[in-house]
Amino acid sequence: MQSPWRKSYKTRLPWLPIVMILAAAVTVLGSSEKEVSSSQAAQTQQKNADYTIGPGDVMTITIGDSPEMSGKYRVSDSGDIALPLLPNPVKAEGLTPLGLSRAVAAALKKAELLRDPMVNVFVEEFHSRNVTVLGAVAKPSVYPLDRPTTLLEVISLAGGPTATAGNTVTVVRPSQSSDTKDPSAAESTMNIDLAKLMEGKDPSLNILVQAGDSVSVSAAPIVYVVGAVTKPGGFVLPDPKSGMTILQAIAMAQGMTRVAAPKRSLIVRRPEEGAKSENIPVNIAQLMDGKSQDQKLHPNDILFIPESGMKKSLDKLGTVAMSAVNGMSIYGLGYRIR
Repeated sequence: MQSPWRKSYKTRLPWLPIVMILAAAVTVLGSSEKEVSSSQAAQTQQKNADYTIGPGDVMTITIGDSPEMSGKYRVSDSGDIALPLLPNPVKAEGLTPLGLSRAVAAALKKAELLRDPMVNVFVEEFHSRNVTVLGAVAKPSVYPLDRPTTLLEVISLAGGPTATAGNTVTVVRPSQSSDTKDPSAAESTMNIDLAKLMEGKDPSLNILVQAGDSVSVSAAPIVYVVGAVTKPGGFVLPDPKSGMTILQAIAMAQGMTRVAAPKRSLIVRRPEEGAKSENIPVNIAQLMDGKSQDQKLHPNDILFIPESGMKKSLDKLGTVAMSAVNGMSIYGLGYRIR
């Protein structure tokens, strides 16, 4: 007669390899998570080591043998940190975390509070070193500079250029001197070719941004096509130097509809903000027949093709065209590297 133990052993034996495989998989996953966690911790430590402290930053200061002095401290507007028991604040602005730890240790020794203090400093919150990214980027906002950061890295943090981005990045940098009384001299402006920057062939364009910089990516010029067309909307000029003609704009809008009245079309030209718009009549039927020369549209122009039977004056048609642009979809052609 076979014992119950032997029967149970034979029943469970086929499952042993599966259990061992699952255990091994858990071990591998655990090791991978530990490696990722260690890598992130190393990156955080590196950011702290390279960071230059400034007003508004929050530090975690740990002092061995003196837990009553350990804690979180915010750097004051004057760039100092006031620790309890120390007679004078410690200058933190301009130092790295390692530099501040040495300064605090020296201050503790000088005040004869500790003979050989062990001080560790960690940056908890970065507030003093920020850069503002504006314009034609996916996520315009204010971003902290927690380490030396290049212009391309900052644009990447903002989600990169949008499909309607132009070809110029403007960096406005405040002056390092506070003595000047001339507002125009209090800042410098750099205009950088975005296409060349992204190509990476000229490393000098990928400058290191500084705290207080304002980075603005320009918007590409847009031409609007509205009215009796298949795909009304705003269309980004792929090459502002070459521009876009009337017939090219109609092609971008996928042609006119059956109810279009091309002979009574017009261009609404809006030169500058505050300037009065100009209504320019155009006979698209003659353009398509080759009886008149195609003409280039200007940035921000509105090409309006009315429907047949729309009996309105030129001014009224211009008003209709202006109204049609409000809330219009913008169709980008994608960022193009020259």
